[in-house]
Amino acid sequence: MKKGYLIAVDLDGTVITGFDNYDKKSFALLKELANEHKVVIATGRPYRSSKYYYDLLGLNTPLINYNGSLVHNPHDALFPKYMITIPKESLYDIIEQNRDILINLFCEIEDDIYLWKDEEVIRPYLHLDGGNLHVGEIKDILFADSNGAILISKKGSEAKLQKFIEDNYRDILKIRFWSNEQFVISEIYNPQATKGFGLELIAKYYDIPQHKIIAIGDGHNDIELLQTAGIAVAMGNSHPDLKETATIITEDVMNNGVYHFLYHFFKK
Repeated sequence: MKKGYLIAVDLDGTVITGFDNYDKKSFALLKELANEHKVVIATGRPYRSSKYYYDLLGLNTPLINYNGSLVHNPHDALFPKYMITIPKESLYDIIEQNRDILINLFCEIEDDIYLWKDEEVIRPYLHLDGGNLHVGEIKDILFADSNGAILISKKGSEAKLQKFIEDNYRDILKIRFWSNEQFVISEIYNPQATKGFGLELIAKYYDIPQHKIIAIGDGHNDIELLQTAGIAVAMGNSHPDLKETATIITEDVMNNGVYHFLYHFFKK
């Protein structure tokens, strides 16, 4: 029987669809495997909105939140908390210099949420349950560096935002985009913060070699996660760039892709 693996799993698009519908079949198998292996959640979500799934799996391992900007273990005080942030002054500047294309912006420091404008359209992205919400001009409410920021901007604003970040913050910030029918959603983050960074920390802590690390994801932000693993699994619904990184492509999330891979790997 295979034992002692480290299994890192993304949430949204991998074992979760929409904001809260989860793949019960894959979760049941992950919970079973957690008895013999180290199962780790690696997500762009904050801790407060991944804790439910962490507890559902009965885990006591570290979590990778904010795409690697926060790595900690709520059950193990010996595991050091890692925080990677972006300068608050950069967010002040991004807003001031791009007011013509920006619709809204929010950033977070662990479970404190700093929101520029309180609008219904942005609330589903905030994961408010368990968070402390602060609303106002970011320069007036944010007094420390944040784990990252989410920008909501006008359609067609990608090129301008990309150029602004590259021209002014090339060495300290990066930006990535998600498609949306109504507007552009982008994430500003520290280039040192990746899920792969978090996975390396956890593998070192547990002394698990790369060939016994499994990583499963679906998004562009999972590339470094899969690159860190010896067994790199992309969902069938994955971003094309992630599929190029993967060594294995499983079914999509709607067809229990995580379950199918793990069952065939561990049970057959």
